[in-house]
Amino acid sequence: MMRRSLKKYRIIVLLLVAVLLLSGCAKSDNNIKKPEPGQVIDGAGVIKNIPDDPSAATIASVYAVSVPLIVALDLSDRVLAINVKSKFWTDADEDLARAGTVGRGIVDLEALATYAPTTFIHRSNDPETVDAVEKLGIDVLCITVENIEDIRAMLTMLGDYFGAEDRAEEVIGWIDGKFSMIREIVNQIPQDERVSAMLMGGQKGRVAGDDMLQSWMIEQAGGNCVVDQGKDHRWIDVGVETVFNWNPEYIFCTSSTALDYTPEELLNDPTWSAVQAIIDENIFTIPARIDSWDMPGISCILGTLFMLNTMYPDYYSVEELQSEIDEYYMFMFGKTFDSEYLGYSLEE
Repeated sequence: MMRRSLKKYRIIVLLLVAVLLLSGCAKSDNNIKKPEPGQVIDGAGVIKNIPDDPSAATIASVYAVSVPLIVALDLSDRVLAINVKSKFWTDADEDLARAGTVGRGIVDLEALATYAPTTFIHRSNDPETVDAVEKLGIDVLCITVENIEDIRAMLTMLGDYFGAEDRAEEVIGWIDGKFSMIREIVNQIPQDERVSAMLMGGQKGRVAGDDMLQSWMIEQAGGNCVVDQGKDHRWIDVGVETVFNWNPEYIFCTSSTALDYTPEELLNDPTWSAVQAIIDENIFTIPARIDSWDMPGISCILGTLFMLNTMYPDYYSVEELQSEIDEYYMFMFGKTFDSEYLGYSLEE
């Protein structure tokens, strides 16, 4: 009898716990911010009102990551002041070339007040700047693009806010189509042919965490990313000993920041000689010299395709890659660019 009573008691307790958990989930769902018609929710989770006339909204930014999104949505003609990652963007886009500047990374509030844009686009983890800009009477849209879902969400948000909804849908559809194509190719690669890889940052032993876009790109391209740690979508300093222990078959190096080493130096460094990627001479910098393909943004498609061709040339050729490169630049800018100008070389 006592065993039965205990059993019934346990069942009752479990049912009560389940009810409490479900009610807690329901409360959480109810507390999630949801924009109403005429509103968007930005990358910092803040609800913003869409301007009465979205087509008249103007833009300033010191956050270079915003530039590819602005260009992709055909909003360059709205830009009054901007910070670009490289001169490629001002060479490629006449409207950006005509725009002024209000700082690089850190905003010059006096200059911003002079340009007086309706909207300031900024990163989502700098509340002090957001507060200072809003005190000038300028609306702030924060963006975060740490993964492909973020990129889609930010394109949708910016499209809605600036009245470019149709273009946002077109860009997202184009991105999704390309990654669907990549998955179809990767599905043809047998598991026993899959290789291990990692992406290294500006310093030896600094790697893209497993929650970063660059590591996701490796997996999308059919590689097995050896990095098994990461936090807050940041570069992590694991040290060269950890890299040696991971022993990747391929090492990709970022082009999104300056390197304090070169692949050639590592190939000739005796301390790296036992790493499989070095033994097989499989260490490559992601193109391109003046337009990084591993920056968060639409160009991550090209970075993923470069990885796919590099790791599995029998399944995805140089000719196919070059065709996709030309298509990307035509889609983004309405023109193509010479490989020598962009700073990349595709080897057979």
